[in-house]
Amino acid sequence: MEITKLRVSTKAKSQKNLGFDEELEPVSPTTEYFLTEGLTIYALCFFELAVSTDFPSVYAFLNDVFINAHPRFSSIPVEDKRGKKKWKKVEVNIKDLVVTPVYPEGLSIEDYSKHFDDYISKISTSQIPQDKPLWQLHIFNYPTKNAAATFIFKFHHAIADGTSLMGVLYSCYKQVDDPSKPLTFPSRTTPREKQSHSMKKVFNIVPKFIASIFYTFLYFGQSIKLSYLEDDRTPIRSGNTEMNPDCRICTVNLSLTDIKRIKSTLGVTVNDVVVGILFLGTRLYMQEINNGLLKNTRSTVVITLNIRSDKGYARVEEMWKHNAKVPWGNRFSGIEIPITNLEENDIKNPLKFILKAHKIIKKKRNAPFAQILLLWCLGVVRTCVGLQAAAKTFEQRSKNCSFLMSNMIGPIEKMSFAGHPVDGFYFMPTGLKSSLTVTVMSYMQMLTIGLAVEKGFIDHQKLITCVEKAFQLIFDAATTTS
Repeated sequence: MEITKLRVSTKAKSQKNLGFDEELEPVSPTTEYFLTEGLTIYALCFFELAVSTDFPSVYAFLNDVFINAHPRFSSIPVEDKRGKKKWKKVEVNIKDLVVTPVYPEGLSIEDYSKHFDDYISKISTSQIPQDKPLWQLHIFNYPTKNAAATFIFKFHHAIADGTSLMGVLYSCYKQVDDPSKPLTFPSRTTPREKQSHSMKKVFNIVPKFIASIFYTFLYFGQSIKLSYLEDDRTPIRSGNTEMNPDCRICTVNLSLTDIKRIKSTLGVTVNDVVVGILFLGTRLYMQEINNGLLKNTRSTVVITLNIRSDKGYARVEEMWKHNAKVPWGNRFSGIEIPITNLEENDIKNPLKFILKAHKIIKKKRNAPFAQILLLWCLGVVRTCVGLQAAAKTFEQRSKNCSFLMSNMIGPIEKMSFAGHPVDGFYFMPTGLKSSLTVTVMSYMQMLTIGLAVEKGFIDHQKLITCVEKAFQLIFDAATTTS
């Protein structure tokens, strides 16, 4: 395989007209963790296209739209005279940031799909040099089993978290059916409890306040515990946390309509349903690898949590405001959920995996101060011991848990990327020292579960089959119940 960089001589346009400060900007504390030597995490965003690449349109989009969408896309991290990390604006030549792999012409779709998997495994562990802006666009302009061509944006996590990055990307993309309209997203609704009498609500305030304090310290303690006590080694956790394992990225596509049907039947959220499916699916996989034996293990998933006051997306101009509801940057934490053990009769009652997950997630979401305490604790470690120690503590939970899970909401309409209709869309963080990472992305009427598995340890095809089986068991049980 030969890799070539596209020769584009056009320089990106200046961003002075956007009103952003061109002086050196300090990086946030969380961003500094991602710029340390031991904690380098990237986010890969996959766009499965319905057509082959029109390169002139892509160049024009990157130069005229994308590079001007946010100053981080034309900035590099530098150190000031006091050794503090800052963002510095630089002139960008797009040719340095766009990469296309070249393969022989005339191969079969199966062969190109294998090349695609190998290429993704390679770029998931490669480093982006810090003397250039911390992003790349990889263009795999060959047909695979899922697309006519595939665009892969690779972002260093120091730029921002998923909420910020997706907000920028979505503001740059268009609806296929009506490019004049912005993309729209599903409403974020959760099941509401029945309204109680006003006096009863008053009498409930005190016990709820006391309970919130209790659960805040309980969940904070659980987070600290996972930072020092690792999960059991199982068929989904090798315990090889001293290096970034080579990974294979694969996907499971489910009908969002079917997921919502389960959600409505059980009175839970879409996220609860997906967590329940993954819990049952991973337990079924463990059972199969253990030759049918049921083993109780200490296994935990860390679910990333957006800690902004507003959980939706916002345009760049809104994120950059001083008191923005959806501010730019890395503003996330994580909640720990124990993976329900599989018992003999659970195949007949698979809904318990969703209901247990719903109960725990609801309690932890209602104790947000536990996340604030955790971030405060990291600040104390940084002040007392140093940045490297704080970054290591920040990473420890993801190393000790069985897998990390992150979910995002995609648009309802079909979108286009520089005039290229997008059939499928998902994302995956890489650089995590774990055997399994899971992402969830809704797009149109499809829900895509992304799986990054440790090569040579997890059988990705068996895991996919177990997740699909878990979905079918849960769907059948839910529709029978309804």
